[in-house]
Amino acid sequence: MTMPPRNLPRFLPTLTEVVRPSELAAAQAAATPEFEALSHTVLQSVEGVLENRLLLETSALVSSTVAAQMQVLRANLRQELEVIVKQAVVEAMRSKPVAH
Repeated sequence: MTMPPRNLPRFLPTLTEVVRPSELAAAQAAATPEFEALSHTVLQSVEGVLENRLLLETSALVSSTVAAQMQVLRANLRQELEVIVKQAVVEAMRSKPVAH
């Protein structure tokens, strides 16, 4: 079972408005060739910024997730090592001859 990361990215996108399908259809119907050209130009100009932002955000998310998983893994390995060492000590003490 995967758990969500404990440290969320600083710039987590949030929904700020409700989009209804009827409003979206009306906005698409109002699209003109000028609108399309302007939209395309704006998208091209922000594409690089968006790519960099996505790279930074995904890197931060992956780093925090890996760090959290490494902490869990370390704790589990310590517990397993403790059990193994205790078993080895018990077996060693059983096989050791008792001095009289």
